[in-house]
Amino acid sequence: MKKIFVVTGEVSGDKAAAWYLKKLKAKNIDFECHAVGGSALKSSGAILYDRMEKLNVVGVLEIVKRLRFILKFLKNLADHILQNNFDEVVLVDFPGFNLKLAKKLKKANPDIQITYLSPPQVWAWGKWRTKKLKQFCDKLIVLYPFEVEWYKRHGLDAEYWGNPICSKLEANLKSKFFDKKDSKEQVDQIAIIPASRKAELDKLFPIFADIVKRFKLAHPKVKIILPLAESFRPYIIEEKLRKCGLWRWGRDIEIIVGEKEKLKALSKCCLAITKPGTITLELAMLNIPTVVIYKTSWTTYFVARVMAYIKYMSLPNLLLQKPVIKEFIQSDCKPVKVFVYASKLYKESIENGEEVQKMKNDFHQLKEELSREL
Repeated sequence: MKKIFVVTGEVSGDKAAAWYLKKLKAKNIDFECHAVGGSALKSSGAILYDRMEKLNVVGVLEIVKRLRFILKFLKNLADHILQNNFDEVVLVDFPGFNLKLAKKLKKANPDIQITYLSPPQVWAWGKWRTKKLKQFCDKLIVLYPFEVEWYKRHGLDAEYWGNPICSKLEANLKSKFFDKKDSKEQVDQIAIIPASRKAELDKLFPIFADIVKRFKLAHPKVKIILPLAESFRPYIIEEKLRKCGLWRWGRDIEIIVGEKEKLKALSKCCLAITKPGTITLELAMLNIPTVVIYKTSWTTYFVARVMAYIKYMSLPNLLLQKPVIKEFIQSDCKPVKVFVYASKLYKESIENGEEVQKMKNDFHQLKEELSREL
């Protein structure tokens, strides 16, 4: 039996790793998996060495504060992997930690097999990491088809096994839990998806709240849903709704908890307003007209602009290399400006207008591309 150790540090990586284990099982590979992970990996049968939440630190200051703990965790984890003779180590995203672990493991044992699932998006920023991937990784498994050719041009072999988001949505849509007839009927409902991390939530929620108020005043009958990130408890959002004066709309603003409940609610939406991230890909797969907004500190924004090689923040735009989804970033991220465009798109969605049809056609093209395996 093959012994595999998986290391991930975020919810998206935990889900991607669980998807990877299912792929291995489908290939009839007999294995035992240990991991630093979360609920998705645990549900997939992995034996947790430790919880990934211990490593999930955001911000330079927070990392500095916890640096001693992180370095000690890194050393102990590397020792554990080496002492227990694992056949393969699967690193998932989380490059700041995982590339250091890969270096440590390869220097101690050059023969250890290291696979990087969802490697750092060096095509977007951080090309210097390409050298480290060459030095310390034996195999790359990417989540987007175009990455295979990109890595090939830079001297690295990469494989595309499909996309976990497509696989997850397909599985959920086929499940008994999901009412397929009900899912096809879009209603007068908008999804607001503000953040998956507390720092983002604190920064972006007032902007989303302003947009929601304008929608409720302009379109009193519209229902607003807020699908909750797994990292948050409902009371956190409820508190923010009260502070922003949105609580008075009661049932017209509903917090959605749970993955399948989120999918059911989203499938009925005629519009979504969200921050960037994997959620934009999920919305595209569900054929939901989408608007993306994002704002951060000007220091962080300028550093990102200097270091990034990309035109867009939304995954559908990045993957299709065109502005499929309208983005309101930084100075453009003004509630009035977002509302004017989103309100127009909302009306078009209800009437199945030309702009919405064009967006859905692009979403279909993207789904076709991601659903195939190379």
